[in-house]
Amino acid sequence: MARESETNPFLQGNFGPIRSEDEFTDLKVIGEIPPELNGTYYRNGPNPAFEPKGRYHWFDGDGMIHAVNIRDGRASYRNRYVESRGLQEELAAGRALYPGLLDLGKEMTEAPQFKNTGNTNIVVHAGKLLALMEGALPTQLTADTLATVGEYDFDGKLQTAMTAHPKMDPETGEMLFFGYAPFPPYLTYHVADRSGRLLRSEAIDIEWPSMIHDFVTTRDYVVFILCPLVFSLENITARGNPFSWEPERGTRIGVMPRSGGNADVKWYTTDASYVFHPMNAYVDGRKLVIDVARFGKLVFMDPAEQQKPQGPEVNPRLHRWTIDLDRGGLASEPLDDRVAEFPRTADTRVGLPYRYGYAAGGGSDMGATPTFTAIYKYDHRTGKQDTHQFGAGKGCGEAVFVPRRLTGDEDEGYLLTFVFDAARNASEFVILDAQHVADEPLARIEIPRRVPYGFHGNWVAAG
Repeated sequence: MARESETNPFLQGNFGPIRSEDEFTDLKVIGEIPPELNGTYYRNGPNPAFEPKGRYHWFDGDGMIHAVNIRDGRASYRNRYVESRGLQEELAAGRALYPGLLDLGKEMTEAPQFKNTGNTNIVVHAGKLLALMEGALPTQLTADTLATVGEYDFDGKLQTAMTAHPKMDPETGEMLFFGYAPFPPYLTYHVADRSGRLLRSEAIDIEWPSMIHDFVTTRDYVVFILCPLVFSLENITARGNPFSWEPERGTRIGVMPRSGGNADVKWYTTDASYVFHPMNAYVDGRKLVIDVARFGKLVFMDPAEQQKPQGPEVNPRLHRWTIDLDRGGLASEPLDDRVAEFPRTADTRVGLPYRYGYAAGGGSDMGATPTFTAIYKYDHRTGKQDTHQFGAGKGCGEAVFVPRRLTGDEDEGYLLTFVFDAARNASEFVILDAQHVADEPLARIEIPRRVPYGFHGNWVAAG
């Protein structure tokens, strides 16, 4: 029988893992690093340390942090595993012990059923560097060496998992987040203040357990997105998979005042869809505007379904929902017909009216494995869309915006991303001018080997 790594596309090419932890200094720079960039870019992603023991999904791999440190026009790189307790057990055993996402619920005898991989995002709040995955507690790391400190539970106050996509309020410094679970309470909302104290935890009533990957917030509202991807252990017996796509349920948008609670949530229904990542949300008068990367149908969690012929609805595209907060209506409209995912905006505009957004894209069909070849810039005021194409044989990831100065225009700054070059079988850290996205990169920092495709990252300025 063929090994999983020989047949699974998420274990091959630049999705495949690297197994070494390295540090490279004084990296070659093609172009010039802007003098304003002094700090560290951290990016997280899945990187299984061992051959999987069962079916493997891209979301399963052990967390690996890739960090590019920039000081005075020079750059260095370091990567390191998130050393979870589960990974430590597997390192001691010399093999994989835990099942993957697609095998959750099957009886296991060698280890507990779930591993906190910390593989999805990496954020800084209240001076703590936290590696996140949505099914468990955050994992604290040291900022310079990336060494794992351990799981962080807000001094024992956090009793649920934590989403990999907390929202940092740019005005209050609060961190707003949630946790979801396959058992009641299915959803719990949390607030931590700017000093890191967990101030609030409240269960939110939802109609079915679902994989709720992300959410949005504004100055006055918290918005939950309940999609018809249903999580059920009964599905494992019936379908061999804990997830089922049930479009007859539609998609439900829950709007809660930040000053209110569960009893104040108002729900709005729209066509069945799935959202991994919103771009942003804000209030315009009495209209709540929510921009998302929207799948019309999600097959990404079902390998058997992926093998069937599919239409264009299985690819994500930028989409806008507008809710009338007085009359109660919800309007739904596409913003782009191109494939687009990993949407971002400037951190200073999160939850506020904004003009510019960015996404990874390229091509018209993402296929079973999400590969991107371009960065898109959206001007929501004019409708203009600019594109940076990286060229044949090159694949990019999420682009993170870094402002040039705090008082500049909203797009005055830089876009940072890793780009894999198949010809070199190695990667570059690329810096684009956000005001001139289509132009040649300001700088390309060569990494001596490849950086596997991953998920999310963030920039932390020096000091």
